[in-house]
Amino acid sequence: MMLQFEGVVATGSAALDTGIGDTALKTFNGETYLYGVTGPGGGIAVWKLVEGALPQLQDTEYFSGTITFQVGEIGVPVSLTGRDLLALDVRLATGLVGYEMNPDGTLGALTEVDSLPGGGDIAAVAQFGDVLTVAHEKTGQVATYTIGADGSLTLAASVTATADSVQVLGAGADHYVIAADGVSNVINTFSVDQTTGAIAVVDNSDALSTLGIATPTAVEVVQAYDRSWVVVAGAGSNSLSVMELRSDGRLVPTDHVLDSLHTRFESVQDLAVVEADGHVFVVAGGGDDGVSLFTLTPTGQLVHLHSFEDTVHSGLQNVETLSVARVGNELQILVSSQQDAGLTQLSVSIADLGIVREGFGTIIGTAQNDMLSGSFLDTTLFGGAGDDILIAGVGATTMNGGAGADIFVMKYGSDPTTINGFEAGIDRLDMFDYPLLRTPGQLSFTATAKGARIEFFDDVIILNSSSGRPLTSAEVFGAGFGGPDHVPVDFGDFGGLDPGSSNGVLGDVSINSETGNAGLSDAEIRFTPDGGGTISVRADEDGRFDLGLPSGTFEGELDIVKTYSTASSKITALDALQVLRISVGLDPTWGPATPENLIAADITQDGRVTALDALVILQTVVQLPTAYDAKWVFLDDDTDLSGITARNVRYETGTDVTVMDNILTTDMTSILLGNLEPG
Repeated sequence: MMLQFEGVVATGSAALDTGIGDTALKTFNGETYLYGVTGPGGGIAVWKLVEGALPQLQDTEYFSGTITFQVGEIGVPVSLTGRDLLALDVRLATGLVGYEMNPDGTLGALTEVDSLPGGGDIAAVAQFGDVLTVAHEKTGQVATYTIGADGSLTLAASVTATADSVQVLGAGADHYVIAADGVSNVINTFSVDQTTGAIAVVDNSDALSTLGIATPTAVEVVQAYDRSWVVVAGAGSNSLSVMELRSDGRLVPTDHVLDSLHTRFESVQDLAVVEADGHVFVVAGGGDDGVSLFTLTPTGQLVHLHSFEDTVHSGLQNVETLSVARVGNELQILVSSQQDAGLTQLSVSIADLGIVREGFGTIIGTAQNDMLSGSFLDTTLFGGAGDDILIAGVGATTMNGGAGADIFVMKYGSDPTTINGFEAGIDRLDMFDYPLLRTPGQLSFTATAKGARIEFFDDVIILNSSSGRPLTSAEVFGAGFGGPDHVPVDFGDFGGLDPGSSNGVLGDVSINSETGNAGLSDAEIRFTPDGGGTISVRADEDGRFDLGLPSGTFEGELDIVKTYSTASSKITALDALQVLRISVGLDPTWGPATPENLIAADITQDGRVTALDALVILQTVVQLPTAYDAKWVFLDDDTDLSGITARNVRYETGTDVTVMDNILTTDMTSILLGNLEPG
């Protein structure tokens, strides 16, 4: 899918064509209109979007009277019980000011609605149902207002916060406000009662701090793939970040991409998200003189489709704002520039959109442009004749693209992946999920009789060419990887980069995927279904985790990886003394060692308790480098440990479990290597 330049439209009036600071979309009676707003001394131009043609000018309105030089550059459509209003930012106003919006897209009278406690000097507005969320510039408050039966506004609640981009998104039975402010460099999450408008802060600081978003300039939201998604643009970090919004208001990062030489969203100023026939598209632009197009996968990653660079005919120098609308069988992107007059129209054909499907077994696509995803069990994907996106699962995946320009998206940590019918120069291999992979030179690439074998650490890709002949790295990757740079949002167990963990629970641990688990805080939860690949998820600080499995019953093995935090001070020099006693045949100071004591004493996990274990424990206590990291091990609580002795510390971690409808419950025994407790 490619961005096509259609043309530049303008009213011919400098007051309406230059300095377009905001664009907004509104649909009346099946027709979509775009409202372009300029700042002080300017006005509003209304354009009707038409399939297969440039927008048609529908109306113009020049700011006049007392608001002429008080009005800002935002315009947001809101619905107030029977009437629609294009809300504006008016510096000295006491109420919500805007123009009435007529059913034919034209603008009516300028109106001021009520007197708002925060005034009409607003930075952002968002609405869901009969609740309006307003970010007030002058008072530094984010306030919620309930809309009465007569269209009046009543203050419900407010919190101290600044924001210049606000969106509302439902997750589960609740609604949440995502508010970003580029000046103060903060992103806030608030829960909002959809009946009373009551607002409360949801702390997502831990999740946001891992992404490194600098100067957030835009927030967009979408519900798709049975989940709720938040996309944030960071101008200072040249980034786009994707997060899943959970039903409890938690933000879970799923992707973070940086602008590169192959994309056009450096100093990103605006982005837009649109859903079409089950597919989600993201468009972004900024100071890079162009626009980039992505699609969102069902697991929340961005796949780069195309970037359009400014030409002598388009007006994309330093993109200021953009809007995307579906008009018939195309996406229309209307973009304003900080330097060029008018609106540039780009389009993307969606006439051949196919299905979005994920699962296991055999998944067959259509003759159109499909997105097919593998799963944790062995999967075979057949794309068909379209320009398909085939996404590997963690289980062994066989992908058959068929005709068309296909994109094969790899999955790091998966079982071997086989690609059949790869057309060099037409198809694309997307390896963004591989952590720290930046150039093809980092790969082990071996030509084979029918294509190539590609390896990255333990991952293997078998690439069979459509011609049945060998492939070179240059044929597969060209001069290098295209698209943006993807920054890992969770390193997992890659290269020993596990984050430091927190306190655990010694002894019996009951595990329930529906609740918090004190013994699993920050642990990595690994589930390997019978006949499938390993699913790995990170538990949060409360030990909550979600395997993300579909409905059904799956049997397999559960294993837990949890590192030791020296801040907990659980391991002490006294532990080293106890281990030293055991290594020379003495009992610990409290009496005979239990099997659990011996497991904890063997911190090197070489099957014996020796003086080396005591030395490693001392090094851990004083935080000196050691080749053996202290960590927690988790055993089946029914494991027979009777055969363990100081010279034979042999045991198996993990336990067999049954997961029903994504719910897991089991009992395990938790032991901290290096920490000996009387027992």
